[in-house]
Amino acid sequence: MPSSAARRVLSLQLAEGYPAVPRLFILARGLWAASSGPSVTQTRFLGATPSRDHVLPAFSLPTYLSRAQCGPAPVKLAPLRPQSLHAFKIFATLRRFSHDARPQQQVRSSAGAKLTEEPETRQEAQYEVEDQEFKKSDRATKAAQVNLAAKLSKEGKAQGKAGRGEIWRLIKVARPELRWLALAFVFLVISSTVTMSIPFSVGRILDLATKGEADDIRLFGLTLNQFFAGLGAILTLGAMANFGRVVLLRIVGERVVARLRSQLYRRTYVQDAEFFDANRVGDLISRLSSDTVIVGKSVTQNLSDGLRALFSGGAGFAIMVWTSPQLTGLLLLMFPPVAIGAFFYGRAIRNISRAIQKNLGTLTKIAEERLGNIKTSQAFVGEVQEVGRYNKQIREIFALGKKESLTAATFFALTGWAGNMTILAMLVVGGSFVRSGSMSLGELTSFMMYTAFAGSSLFGLSGFYSELMKGVGAASRLFELQDRRPGIHQTVGVPVKSAQGPIHFQDVIFAYPTRPAVKIFNGLSFEIPSGSNVCVVGPSGGGKSTVASLLLRFYNPMAGTITINGVDISKMNAKSLRRRIGMVSQEPVLFSGTIADNIAYGRLMASRMEIISAARRANCNFISDLPDGLETQVGARGSQLSGGQKQRIAIARALLKDPDILILDEATSALDAESETLVNEALAGLLRGHNTTISIAHRLSTIKRSDQIIVLNAEGRVAEIGSYAKLAADTGSAFSKLMEWQMSGGDVPEKRSSESGANITEAEEMEQELALGEEQEPDEMSSRVSEGAKAP
Repeated sequence: MPSSAARRVLSLQLAEGYPAVPRLFILARGLWAASSGPSVTQTRFLGATPSRDHVLPAFSLPTYLSRAQCGPAPVKLAPLRPQSLHAFKIFATLRRFSHDARPQQQVRSSAGAKLTEEPETRQEAQYEVEDQEFKKSDRATKAAQVNLAAKLSKEGKAQGKAGRGEIWRLIKVARPELRWLALAFVFLVISSTVTMSIPFSVGRILDLATKGEADDIRLFGLTLNQFFAGLGAILTLGAMANFGRVVLLRIVGERVVARLRSQLYRRTYVQDAEFFDANRVGDLISRLSSDTVIVGKSVTQNLSDGLRALFSGGAGFAIMVWTSPQLTGLLLLMFPPVAIGAFFYGRAIRNISRAIQKNLGTLTKIAEERLGNIKTSQAFVGEVQEVGRYNKQIREIFALGKKESLTAATFFALTGWAGNMTILAMLVVGGSFVRSGSMSLGELTSFMMYTAFAGSSLFGLSGFYSELMKGVGAASRLFELQDRRPGIHQTVGVPVKSAQGPIHFQDVIFAYPTRPAVKIFNGLSFEIPSGSNVCVVGPSGGGKSTVASLLLRFYNPMAGTITINGVDISKMNAKSLRRRIGMVSQEPVLFSGTIADNIAYGRLMASRMEIISAARRANCNFISDLPDGLETQVGARGSQLSGGQKQRIAIARALLKDPDILILDEATSALDAESETLVNEALAGLLRGHNTTISIAHRLSTIKRSDQIIVLNAEGRVAEIGSYAKLAADTGSAFSKLMEWQMSGGDVPEKRSSESGANITEAEEMEQELALGEEQEPDEMSSRVSEGAKAP
């Protein structure tokens, strides 16, 4: 049966961890009242003794044991929280302890034997601890201090009021296509002129028809047949000009989009590791795809439509003034409200467009991340929740699209209504002019047609402005990416012709830029001799892989220096330095293409024989079993190959570079024992000489073949350096303890820590408390009996 010490532990948990528990007493008092008398556990829990009703002020023993108050009274349920539910589990445990407390005491008093159910009690207490939330450590507090200076804003950064900076840069984007845009503008003028000649011709024809002259009717000195034939030729010319305008603008638009995508992709690819730590790939893909299309359309097709509307509206307005200044003045009354409405409408559309592009980036990120890890999602049966997550984002985009539709519908409905009312007013006034003889029917008809053209041009300008604001919203996201300068320039610095020589880390202090408060290295110093085979070991999260990242100049240290042959690598050209370093990561990355393409990725000009030689040295004999051999398509991320096959191809890719420094980050972790042995033999035979090998490993076979072992500790410093024989011989060394921990699965080090009294785990502490409670239980029972006998 559970001991009183275990009950004290649970009571302590309940009292300290759940300050809201008094409300739960109201819910559970029926359980407490069912007991025939106060048990030891109950009285301890309620702060009283069996013989005295000395209790806490907020809780009295008669209150909780009185059937009069607890039995028939209705129970008022309080709102439950996860914390409250956890407290109920402790109540259930205490309830079981309460029923068995007195028989347990009788057995102890008669026999004096200890209970045998302590392991079960410890297990239950452990379950209770496991159910509790994790408490934030000091490291978590430091990790919360996030630096997102490299993160791109989701809406982009506006330049100037109303995005004037983006508008000017949008125009500059199309500058390389200025010649073709000028030709398209000529076609636009021709087509617009032809279009604007139609109302004038219609008015003249109607005037001639109302005069009733049947003999020798002429227009512009031409007979009607000649006039209609000429008008048909002019309309055909206008159609051809319109064709040329549309074709040129579409082609120019595609060229602008292609150039934008190329520039942005190149700009994205030269960014440093900090940039990719802070930004999601899905958002970058959205900027490269949908945002570039919107910008390209804004500076070509939309610009053409705006110029056409401006030219047609200007020409139509001039002819209207020439035809009837009075009616033109009436028409101008509607211009101010439409202009004001267009301004606010354009600003609203720009903000909505930015929000839509931001959510499209999130949608792309979700699809790219989830579909890229589809096997993991299916293994955990996460299809439903992933589809739900995707649909939720679609609903947000749909809501924004609906908001945009309502905004556009409201604007165009109001402006359309205002235009119709203006036309109605002009018909009333113009009809009076016709009746009075101050205007002919043909002139009124021409004026009304020009009014329709001017109105459509005004609507066209409004649409042009709204589409331009959409382009501004997308352009702000593109220009933010285009203007971002990497912290580590790949082409700046001293070119590296050779990376041979000793590698020296001197007092290196480093934290990842996005987590500046979490120090990975804090004064790290060690030296790797040239041509040696060195292994870096240490606890998980100790910074082993960070050593490789710093050598490759993915990051710069916050303090200290890293030198190769006495030259500080921060002054080296990063691109040329990386050409002299080969890298095989723990999770090999292959690109879509053939096996030969992936092996030759580091040396595109490698010959076929060099590729085959590198593959054989990396033990890629499985290629013989593939139907297409080296031309086998590996699929996206090497999905058509096994983990060991991908690892060997990655090793072959590194060997083909013939690097001065080879970094193996758990490079043989996915290989079977036979393949690992063959690859290790190949590496040992190839690299022992002028190459320097840095292995980051946990496998004992990899560690044993190293010339030197660098052991890192959790504080970001070197714990010890030495050969395997030297470090393994010292049973008290950090390396021996680390290997013993890994080989034993953590059992032996925990036992040793318990014996030494250092670093006692929570389970051990509870076990000691339970044992101490068992020893003190008879004394406690005797003292309570004597105290009850003395009580009056």
